[in-house]
Amino acid sequence: MDRNLILAFDVGGTQIKAAAVVGGSIIEETISHYDSLAGLSAEAIIAHFAECAADIVRRAGGEPLPIGGIGMAFPGPFDYENGISRIQGLGKFESLYGLPVGELLLEAFRGHEALAGRLASSFAIKFENDAALFGLGEAGYGEARGFGRVTCLTIGTGLGSCFLADGRLIKNGPDIPAHGWLYNLPYQGKIADDWISKRGILQLAAEMGVQPEGLDVRDYSMMALSGDQLAAELFEAFGRRMAAVLIPSLQLFAPERIVIGGQISKSGSLFVPAFTEELTNAGVLADVRLSSNTLYSTFKGIYDFVEN
Repeated sequence: MDRNLILAFDVGGTQIKAAAVVGGSIIEETISHYDSLAGLSAEAIIAHFAECAADIVRRAGGEPLPIGGIGMAFPGPFDYENGISRIQGLGKFESLYGLPVGELLLEAFRGHEALAGRLASSFAIKFENDAALFGLGEAGYGEARGFGRVTCLTIGTGLGSCFLADGRLIKNGPDIPAHGWLYNLPYQGKIADDWISKRGILQLAAEMGVQPEGLDVRDYSMMALSGDQLAAELFEAFGRRMAAVLIPSLQLFAPERIVIGGQISKSGSLFVPAFTEELTNAGVLADVRLSSNTLYSTFKGIYDFVEN
């Protein structure tokens, strides 16, 4: 078993979730949440990442294993291959625009007292889209393991997606959208992200007159599970709309399995049956499953991504 410590960072605009992973196993006591400080200067953000990494290493305790690398699920737009931020006009990480974030992080790590002496000779910093890393984790350790053609979806504030063939990410091809991204698919004058997301459910609730207004998705989910018929119909309608948006792409790719993660997946039992029914009616015979833990799958996907 590889004895390198891999640092996994799931970076959001408001929060960073991070942990250390060894040999594919998450060190539970290292799982941490930090403010992203996404509005600060580039220098301050890079220093903050280094401090977070040092804290994770400290929490790992025990044998002082070498740090083999750090993997970052980073929001886009981002040049993941070259580690350069392209985020602009989104109110987060603006100061990193156009900068070689990977090179700056490497410099910060090498200059940090708690990290410099622990970096392995093969130390690497890698970046990738969060949904892609979630998919790799599901392929290696979760619901996508052992399947040939898989589509993974994350549903939260927006729609994330990736496509896998025999456990490998595929980003381009005649049967998938560019980069494996479904969020920008056009549908009824909007894009998929507007329909298959938190705001999509809340907009649907307003359209259907689900009362009371002003609640969150979790509130409507609890109402549905408690027997509220209209709230239950809300999630059923969401599942059917979700299918309508995605069916053309899924017919083209013909996945054997679809794995759904993200915050909205916690309400999956309420919308997956309708989603699956519509897929079946359209000839998409995929087995639809819910991730048991989106964050853990992302961390483990980061581990495999960095190590391989």
